[in-house]
Amino acid sequence: MDIATLVRPRSIDEAYEYVTEKGAMLLGGGAWSRTSSRRVEIAVDLAALDLRYIRATGDRIEIGAMATARDIETSELLERSFGPAFREAVSHIVGVQLRNIISVGGTVAGRFGFSDLNTLLLALDAKIALHRTGEVEMQSFLMGRVPMPLLIEKIILGPGRAAFQSVRNTREDLPILNAAAAYTGGRWRLAVGSRPGPSRLAVEAAGLLGTASSPDEAEIRNAAEAASAELSFRTDIRATDAYRRKVCAVLVRRALMETAS
Repeated sequence: MDIATLVRPRSIDEAYEYVTEKGAMLLGGGAWSRTSSRRVEIAVDLAALDLRYIRATGDRIEIGAMATARDIETSELLERSFGPAFREAVSHIVGVQLRNIISVGGTVAGRFGFSDLNTLLLALDAKIALHRTGEVEMQSFLMGRVPMPLLIEKIILGPGRAAFQSVRNTREDLPILNAAAAYTGGRWRLAVGSRPGPSRLAVEAAGLLGTASSPDEAEIRNAAEAASAELSFRTDIRATDAYRRKVCAVLVRRALMETAS
């Protein structure tokens, strides 16, 4: 990427004005944007805005937009609250050096179809706090229902429990498919990503589980098969759509069994 001018605002309002008034591009960690060959007249570095944190606020957990994948991987708060789900969702990302660069805000804003983290956040019914817009649902954001421009301040999670599963050719490769199951707000949510394409909820399949926090094996199996049938899949260089559909049922079942246990 060719950047003509790099600015580092001292406030979120200043950063937002660069985006809205001058058409500047926001930089997260820059892990993926740096691979682009595009020219950017003004890029905004958010590193000075105190957006790197993971903290509990009442019964909610807030993850600042500049928190890194490594911060998530090593967070004791996330581990206590959700078990190993967050660690497992980011630990596959190449190496520690890259996980120290990748930001949560950049990952969410990019709506990357291969993102493991976005799948888990979607399953947990995460809310995205946008500057001057307020909180929006992760699902609406991933489906492009949020008007531009935007500046993500933090990700907000309520109480719940979850599990994450994925399959890939090698441990550090991009996923062929990923899936997450979560029980939050008294209901089940099932999310599948890398179909390939942005993560999506299997709403009808989750509805088969009812509101019980511990569905039996038959209910889990039926919901997993239903998720595979409900969602759409495509073929790319990593796998065929038929293979992804078969794998989906397996990953969703495993995630459900782990969450329900």
